[in-house]
Amino acid sequence: MQKILLDTDIGGDIDDAICLAYLLCEPECDLIGITTVCGEPEKRAAVADAVCCAAGREIPIAAGMDETLQPRPVYPTPEGAGALARWPHRNFRKGDAPEFLYRKITENPGEAILVAIGNMTNVASLLLRHPDAAGMLRGIYQMNGYFGEKPLPDPSWNWNCWADPKASETVFRQGGFQRVLPLEVTETLTLPAIEADKLLDGRVPLLRAVRDFGGAWLASSGKLTFHDPLAAVAVFHPEICRFRRGFVSVETEDEGRMAETRFSPSEKGNVEIAREADRAAFFRILTETLRGAN
Repeated sequence: MQKILLDTDIGGDIDDAICLAYLLCEPECDLIGITTVCGEPEKRAAVADAVCCAAGREIPIAAGMDETLQPRPVYPTPEGAGALARWPHRNFRKGDAPEFLYRKITENPGEAILVAIGNMTNVASLLLRHPDAAGMLRGIYQMNGYFGEKPLPDPSWNWNCWADPKASETVFRQGGFQRVLPLEVTETLTLPAIEADKLLDGRVPLLRAVRDFGGAWLASSGKLTFHDPLAAVAVFHPEICRFRRGFVSVETEDEGRMAETRFSPSEKGNVEIAREADRAAFFRILTETLRGAN
Protein backbone atom coordinates (compact mmCIF):
# COMPACT_ATOMS: atom_id res chain seq x y z
CA MET A 1 0.00 0.00 0.00
CA GLN A 2 1.26 3.48 -0.90
CA LYS A 3 0.16 6.48 1.16
CA ILE A 4 -0.92 9.33 -1.14
CA LEU A 5 -1.69 13.02 -0.59
CA LEU A 6 -3.48 14.72 -3.50
CA ASP A 7 -3.30 18.47 -4.17
CA THR A 8 -5.77 19.41 -6.91
CA ASP A 9 -7.67 22.20 -8.64
CA ILE A 10 -10.60 19.85 -9.27
CA GLY A 11 -13.85 21.40 -10.45
CA GLY A 12 -12.98 22.46 -13.99
CA ASP A 13 -11.12 20.23 -16.44
CA ILE A 14 -12.52 16.70 -16.04
CA ASP A 15 -9.10 15.03 -15.81
CA ASP A 16 -8.67 16.08 -12.16
CA ALA A 17 -11.82 14.14 -11.28
CA ILE A 18 -10.60 11.13 -13.29
CA CYS A 19 -7.29 11.29 -11.42
CA LEU A 20 -9.12 11.26 -8.09
CA ALA A 21 -11.36 8.40 -9.27
CA TYR A 22 -8.28 6.39 -10.24
CA LEU A 23 -6.74 6.89 -6.78
CA LEU A 24 -10.00 5.86 -5.12
CA CYS A 25 -10.07 2.66 -7.23
CA GLU A 26 -6.36 1.78 -7.16
CA PRO A 27 -6.11 -1.19 -4.76
CA GLU A 28 -2.56 -0.24 -3.69
CA CYS A 29 -3.51 3.38 -2.84
CA ASP A 30 -4.10 4.61 0.70
CA LEU A 31 -5.42 8.12 0.04
CA ILE A 32 -4.69 9.87 3.34
CA GLY A 33 -5.73 13.41 2.40
CA ILE A 34 -6.79 15.88 -0.30
CA THR A 35 -6.13 19.61 -0.56
CA THR A 36 -7.63 21.99 -3.10
CA VAL A 37 -6.05 25.03 -4.72
CA CYS A 38 -6.95 27.84 -7.16
CA GLY A 39 -10.09 30.01 -7.32
CA GLU A 40 -12.91 29.16 -4.90
CA PRO A 41 -11.08 26.29 -3.20
CA GLU A 42 -14.04 25.72 -0.89
CA LYS A 43 -16.23 24.67 -3.84
CA ARG A 44 -13.39 22.58 -5.23
CA ALA A 45 -13.16 20.79 -1.87
CA ALA A 46 -16.89 20.09 -2.03
CA VAL A 47 -16.49 18.63 -5.54
CA ALA A 48 -13.65 16.40 -4.33
CA ASP A 49 -15.79 15.26 -1.41
CA ALA A 50 -18.75 14.53 -3.69
CA VAL A 51 -16.57 12.30 -5.88
CA CYS A 52 -15.29 10.51 -2.77
CA CYS A 53 -18.84 10.09 -1.44
CA ALA A 54 -19.90 8.60 -4.78
CA ALA A 55 -17.21 5.98 -4.22
CA GLY A 56 -18.48 5.35 -0.69
CA ARG A 57 -15.36 6.90 0.86
CA GLU A 58 -14.76 9.66 3.40
CA ILE A 59 -11.31 11.20 2.88
CA PRO A 60 -9.89 14.09 4.96
CA ILE A 61 -10.03 17.25 2.81
CA ALA A 62 -8.77 20.80 3.32
CA ALA A 63 -9.78 23.74 1.15
CA GLY A 64 -6.54 25.53 0.35
CA MET A 65 -5.12 28.70 -1.13
CA ASP A 66 -6.59 30.89 -3.85
CA GLU A 67 -4.10 33.76 -3.55
CA THR A 68 -0.96 32.88 -5.50
CA LEU A 69 2.59 33.57 -4.35
CA GLN A 70 3.14 35.53 -7.58
CA PRO A 71 0.15 37.74 -8.50
CA ARG A 72 -1.51 36.66 -11.73
CA PRO A 73 -4.20 38.35 -13.85
CA VAL A 74 -6.82 35.59 -13.56
CA TYR A 75 -9.02 34.02 -10.88
CA PRO A 76 -10.38 30.75 -12.31
CA THR A 77 -13.63 29.41 -10.86
CA PRO A 78 -14.79 25.77 -10.74
CA GLU A 79 -17.45 25.75 -13.45
CA GLY A 80 -18.27 22.11 -12.73
CA ALA A 81 -19.39 22.94 -9.18
CA GLY A 82 -22.95 23.48 -10.41
CA ALA A 83 -23.41 19.70 -10.23
CA LEU A 84 -23.00 19.78 -6.44
CA ALA A 85 -26.76 20.12 -6.08
CA ARG A 86 -27.11 16.57 -7.43
CA TRP A 87 -24.52 14.82 -5.24
CA PRO A 88 -24.15 14.37 -1.46
CA HIS A 89 -21.16 16.28 -0.13
CA ARG A 90 -19.81 18.18 2.84
CA ASN A 91 -19.48 21.95 2.76
CA PHE A 92 -16.08 23.52 3.44
CA ARG A 93 -14.62 26.76 4.64
CA LYS A 94 -11.20 27.94 3.54
CA GLY A 95 -8.61 26.10 5.60
CA ASP A 96 -4.85 26.00 5.95
CA ALA A 97 -3.84 23.44 3.35
CA PRO A 98 -0.05 23.72 3.92
CA GLU A 99 -0.52 22.94 7.63
CA PHE A 100 -2.90 20.10 6.80
CA LEU A 101 -0.30 18.61 4.46
CA TYR A 102 2.47 19.04 7.02
CA ARG A 103 0.43 17.28 9.68
CA LYS A 104 -0.23 14.33 7.39
CA ILE A 105 3.43 14.17 6.39
CA THR A 106 4.66 14.22 9.98
CA GLU A 107 2.12 11.53 10.90
CA ASN A 108 3.56 9.35 8.12
CA PRO A 109 7.29 10.21 7.94
CA GLY A 110 9.06 8.72 4.95
CA GLU A 111 5.89 7.08 3.69
CA ALA A 112 3.73 9.60 1.80
CA ILE A 113 3.94 10.66 -1.83
CA LEU A 114 2.41 14.02 -2.73
CA VAL A 115 0.62 14.05 -6.11
CA ALA A 116 0.24 17.69 -7.21
CA ILE A 117 -2.02 18.34 -10.20
CA GLY A 118 -2.93 22.03 -9.85
CA ASN A 119 -0.89 25.19 -9.52
CA MET A 120 1.80 24.68 -6.91
CA THR A 121 0.72 27.36 -4.41
CA ASN A 122 -0.22 25.01 -1.57
CA VAL A 123 2.86 22.85 -2.07
CA ALA A 124 5.28 25.78 -2.28
CA SER A 125 3.77 27.35 0.84
CA LEU A 126 4.24 24.02 2.65
CA LEU A 127 7.94 23.93 1.68
CA LEU A 128 8.54 27.58 2.58
CA ARG A 129 6.97 27.21 6.02
CA HIS A 130 8.37 23.75 6.73
CA PRO A 131 11.64 23.08 4.84
CA ASP A 132 11.89 19.69 6.55
CA ALA A 133 8.72 18.48 4.79
CA ALA A 134 10.56 17.58 1.58
CA GLY A 135 12.86 15.20 3.44
CA MET A 136 9.90 13.46 5.09
CA LEU A 137 8.10 12.80 1.78
CA ARG A 138 8.91 9.79 -0.38
CA GLY A 139 8.60 12.21 -3.27
CA ILE A 140 6.44 14.65 -5.20
CA TYR A 141 4.78 13.64 -8.46
CA GLN A 142 3.49 16.62 -10.38
CA MET A 143 1.78 17.37 -13.65
CA ASN A 144 3.70 20.51 -14.55
CA GLY A 145 6.10 22.08 -17.01
CA TYR A 146 6.76 22.00 -20.73
CA PHE A 147 10.07 20.89 -22.24
CA GLY A 148 9.04 20.33 -25.85
CA GLU A 149 10.94 21.55 -28.90
CA LYS A 150 8.12 23.66 -30.38
CA PRO A 151 7.12 26.88 -28.58
CA LEU A 152 3.71 26.87 -26.92
CA PRO A 153 0.94 28.90 -28.61
CA ASP A 154 0.67 30.86 -25.36
CA PRO A 155 2.56 30.60 -22.04
CA SER A 156 -0.73 29.94 -20.23
CA TRP A 157 -0.95 26.53 -21.92
CA ASN A 158 1.58 25.46 -19.28
CA TRP A 159 -1.20 26.26 -16.81
CA ASN A 160 -0.02 24.66 -13.57
CA CYS A 161 3.21 26.64 -13.81
CA TRP A 162 1.83 29.81 -15.41
CA ALA A 163 -0.89 30.21 -12.76
CA ASP A 164 1.82 30.70 -10.10
CA PRO A 165 5.37 30.66 -11.55
CA LYS A 166 7.02 31.53 -8.23
CA ALA A 167 5.33 28.58 -6.58
CA SER A 168 6.55 26.18 -9.26
CA GLU A 169 10.07 27.60 -9.03
CA THR A 170 10.01 27.05 -5.26
CA VAL A 171 8.83 23.45 -5.55
CA PHE A 172 11.35 22.52 -8.25
CA ARG A 173 14.15 24.03 -6.15
CA GLN A 174 13.18 22.91 -2.64
CA GLY A 175 10.89 19.93 -3.11
CA GLY A 176 13.35 17.06 -2.72
CA PHE A 177 12.96 14.07 -5.06
CA GLN A 178 10.36 14.75 -7.75
CA ARG A 179 8.93 13.10 -10.83
CA VAL A 180 7.38 15.46 -13.35
CA LEU A 181 4.85 14.59 -16.04
CA PRO A 182 5.15 17.52 -18.47
CA LEU A 183 2.70 18.83 -21.03
CA GLU A 184 4.42 17.47 -24.14
CA VAL A 185 4.15 13.93 -22.70
CA THR A 186 0.62 14.13 -21.29
CA GLU A 187 -0.61 15.59 -24.61
CA THR A 188 0.05 12.20 -26.20
CA LEU A 189 -2.69 10.71 -24.00
CA THR A 190 -5.67 12.26 -25.79
CA LEU A 191 -8.96 10.61 -26.76
CA PRO A 192 -11.92 11.96 -28.74
CA ALA A 193 -14.79 12.85 -26.42
CA ILE A 194 -16.90 9.91 -27.59
CA GLU A 195 -14.17 7.41 -26.65
CA ALA A 196 -13.50 9.14 -23.34
CA ASP A 197 -17.21 8.99 -22.57
CA LYS A 198 -17.19 5.20 -23.01
CA LEU A 199 -14.48 4.95 -20.37
CA LEU A 200 -16.75 6.66 -17.81
CA ASP A 201 -19.37 3.95 -17.35
CA GLY A 202 -22.56 5.77 -16.32
CA ARG A 203 -23.86 2.71 -14.47
CA VAL A 204 -21.19 3.18 -11.79
CA PRO A 205 -21.96 5.99 -9.30
CA LEU A 206 -18.32 7.10 -9.02
CA LEU A 207 -17.87 7.41 -12.77
CA ARG A 208 -21.31 8.97 -13.18
CA ALA A 209 -20.21 11.65 -10.72
CA VAL A 210 -17.01 12.24 -12.68
CA ARG A 211 -19.06 12.70 -15.85
CA ASP A 212 -21.51 15.03 -14.13
CA PHE A 213 -18.83 17.32 -12.74
CA GLY A 214 -16.81 17.40 -15.97
CA GLY A 215 -19.29 16.54 -18.70
CA ALA A 216 -19.89 20.11 -19.86
CA TRP A 217 -16.16 20.67 -20.22
CA LEU A 218 -15.80 17.39 -22.10
CA ALA A 219 -18.66 18.23 -24.47
CA SER A 220 -17.30 21.70 -25.21
CA SER A 221 -13.73 20.55 -25.84
CA GLY A 222 -14.59 17.55 -28.00
CA LYS A 223 -11.63 15.62 -26.59
CA LEU A 224 -10.04 14.60 -23.32
CA THR A 225 -6.33 14.71 -22.54
CA PHE A 226 -5.37 12.66 -19.49
CA HIS A 227 -2.83 15.11 -18.09
CA ASP A 228 -3.43 14.56 -14.38
CA PRO A 229 -4.22 10.82 -14.32
CA LEU A 230 -0.72 10.12 -15.69
CA ALA A 231 0.82 11.67 -12.56
CA ALA A 232 -1.16 9.25 -10.39
CA VAL A 233 -0.74 6.15 -12.56
CA ALA A 234 3.03 6.75 -12.73
CA VAL A 235 3.27 6.42 -8.94
CA PHE A 236 2.03 2.83 -9.05
CA HIS A 237 3.34 1.92 -12.52
CA PRO A 238 6.57 3.89 -13.05
CA GLU A 239 7.53 1.50 -15.85
CA ILE A 240 5.04 3.18 -18.21
CA CYS A 241 7.28 6.27 -18.44
CA ARG A 242 10.88 6.86 -19.40
CA PHE A 243 12.44 9.48 -17.12
CA ARG A 244 15.53 11.65 -17.31
CA ARG A 245 17.20 13.18 -14.24
CA GLY A 246 18.33 16.77 -13.81
CA PHE A 247 17.33 20.20 -12.53
CA VAL A 248 14.38 22.40 -13.54
CA SER A 249 14.29 26.21 -13.46
CA VAL A 250 11.30 28.52 -14.03
CA GLU A 251 11.11 32.00 -15.55
CA THR A 252 9.46 34.32 -13.00
CA GLU A 253 10.38 37.81 -14.26
CA ASP A 254 10.21 38.18 -18.06
CA GLU A 255 6.50 38.53 -18.88
CA GLY A 256 7.05 37.39 -22.46
CA ARG A 257 8.54 34.10 -21.22
CA MET A 258 6.65 33.87 -17.94
CA ALA A 259 6.54 30.34 -16.48
CA GLU A 260 8.90 28.97 -19.13
CA THR A 261 10.46 25.81 -17.72
CA ARG A 262 14.03 24.78 -18.53
CA PHE A 263 15.61 21.39 -17.91
CA SER A 264 19.32 20.84 -17.24
CA PRO A 265 20.30 17.15 -17.38
CA SER A 266 22.42 16.00 -14.43
CA GLU A 267 22.80 12.76 -12.54
CA LYS A 268 22.94 14.91 -9.39
CA GLY A 269 19.56 16.49 -10.10
CA ASN A 270 16.55 16.22 -7.79
CA VAL A 271 13.98 16.05 -10.60
CA GLU A 272 13.16 13.29 -13.07
CA ILE A 273 11.10 14.47 -16.03
CA ALA A 274 9.15 12.03 -18.17
CA ARG A 275 10.29 11.99 -21.78
CA GLU A 276 7.67 9.55 -23.09
CA ALA A 277 4.76 7.45 -21.84
CA ASP A 278 3.52 4.06 -23.00
CA ARG A 279 0.09 5.07 -24.28
CA ALA A 280 -1.31 1.54 -24.63
CA ALA A 281 -0.17 0.52 -21.15
CA PHE A 282 -1.53 3.72 -19.60
CA PHE A 283 -5.03 3.29 -21.02
CA ARG A 284 -5.06 -0.43 -20.19
CA ILE A 285 -4.14 0.26 -16.55
CA LEU A 286 -6.56 3.17 -16.20
CA THR A 287 -9.45 1.28 -17.79
CA GLU A 288 -8.94 -1.86 -15.75
CA THR A 289 -8.61 0.11 -12.50
CA LEU A 290 -11.73 2.22 -13.10
CA ARG A 291 -13.69 -0.90 -13.95
CA GLY A 292 -12.89 -1.99 -10.41
CA ALA A 293 -15.35 0.69 -9.29
CA ASN A 294 -18.06 -1.88 -9.96
